[in-house]
Amino acid sequence: MDRMSGMQAFVEAVKQRSLGAAAEHLGISRTLVSRQIQTLEDELGVRLMNRTTRSLSLTEAGQRYFHFCDEILTRVNEMDRQVSSEAAEARGEISVLGPKWLHTPATALLTAFAKRHPDIRPRLILGGIAQTAYGFLEQGCDIALHTRPIPDSRILARKISDIPYCLCASPDYLESASPLNHPADIANHHALVHFNYHTWQFEQNGKEERYQPVPGFSANTFFALRDAALGGLGLALLPVPLVREVLANGQLKAALPAWTPSGQTLYVAIAPGTGVPVRVKLLMDFVVEWFARNEL
Repeated sequence: MDRMSGMQAFVEAVKQRSLGAAAEHLGISRTLVSRQIQTLEDELGVRLMNRTTRSLSLTEAGQRYFHFCDEILTRVNEMDRQVSSEAAEARGEISVLGPKWLHTPATALLTAFAKRHPDIRPRLILGGIAQTAYGFLEQGCDIALHTRPIPDSRILARKISDIPYCLCASPDYLESASPLNHPADIANHHALVHFNYHTWQFEQNGKEERYQPVPGFSANTFFALRDAALGGLGLALLPVPLVREVLANGQLKAALPAWTPSGQTLYVAIAPGTGVPVRVKLLMDFVVEWFARNEL
């Protein structure tokens, strides 16, 4: 038996002073109310009430258990109303998961969102993106900024931006290293490789070349690879938004400029279904709107 149903039947029978009235209030049969209370007593191993054809009376154990059940059910109902209210209104906490290197735009867009919706409390989690498309749900997040294709039908995803990449290195490294005219020449260089991006792909005039470098240095974050490149350690394939400033000021220089590295697509993802809270829908729409106005 569902313990909660038994508790509800018991509490209503006490409040209505009648199994029939309790059944009418709960919208079930009198027989089912009686059976639920009897099953509850059997599970507890104690009689909660004395029942006759004309009256109900609580035992001593029943009196204690009634107050306990009434408090629990009241708290459950209050929480149900609160959660339903938050889901239907633009308020409450919302957790967002994104890659570490996206911290600047992610923080900027959530700042703008929080200003527009002051009753919604964003919670930003950077890094720790799961390999599966639905991993962010298992991590307790409402929404994710994903850079991997999301074929899983359990996930609702919208494309928000293309992410360009740049093969780059410090000017000092490029001056002292072997010539670099073709992706195959990467074999003669010190490669700085992200754990999750083992294959580098390039395009030139419709021709594609793939190369899987042997890591001379590897890391699980593009920040570390960028810093290693700035330190003159070797070549790194990095998201342009992460290195735009250091490319502009000359601290890093694009390598192999005749070949265009394949980039990625940035998606915003939520769980599908009819029970998506209003705050999640609002944020998903806002993310798409924000990236349409702001360069990544």
